[in-house]
Amino acid sequence: MTGLAGRLADLASGAMLDNAHVTGLRQLSPEFIRMTLSAEAFRKATWVPGAKLQLRPRRGSMSLRTYTPTTWDAAAGVTELVVYTHGDGPARQWFERVTEGQTCEVLGPRRSIDLRAATGPVLFVGDETSVALARALGTLPAETSYVFEARDPVALTDVLAQLGITERLTVVTKDADPVALLHQCRAAVIPAPYTLIVTGDAATVHAVRRDSRGWTRKPRQVMGKAYWAEGRTGLD
Repeated sequence: MTGLAGRLADLASGAMLDNAHVTGLRQLSPEFIRMTLSAEAFRKATWVPGAKLQLRPRRGSMSLRTYTPTTWDAAAGVTELVVYTHGDGPARQWFERVTEGQTCEVLGPRRSIDLRAATGPVLFVGDETSVALARALGTLPAETSYVFEARDPVALTDVLAQLGITERLTVVTKDADPVALLHQCRAAVIPAPYTLIVTGDAATVHAVRRDSRGWTRKPRQVMGKAYWAEGRTGLD
């Protein structure tokens, strides 16, 4: 977006978006960044685990990218993001260049998955795009079993360990045929009334939801959201 349209986008952003400062950066792996943001607006915001925060990575455009805050300290005006930098768009380019002290424009927090609605133990199923949500779930006192699919299971396991997610954890190789993932989901089912949370690839979300209907121990409730789909962007 250039010229008049770009200038209008910048004017609109000034009215809609808040400025936040990057106050902490840590590279967890080549594709994962742990970032701390601070903003006066965060002190007035109401956040619940699972809510989303949107960031504008490029001036001259109103295109926003969505991330899940993992923690929120309203008193200090500070939040944390765990970002999976994939693809080759403006968001990845912004995260590759970002430095501590830099200012960015954000919108939110806004409503998405309300993890507080999860009752009983939780079976959490996801992929690389679900890591921040899993970390946010850790702010609640839920007993959780995790099943992840990943293109590089060893690398994702290491990232999860850095975030304190090590117990009751299984990571399988991402495959077009979800049979291995579904097998691990069935094996991880909790022997008590539980909530199933499934996010990530739209195909996986659909497959797990459908398969769970035939499990011997069915979930008491299912919560989920597709974050991406092959050949599509902007699902959330």
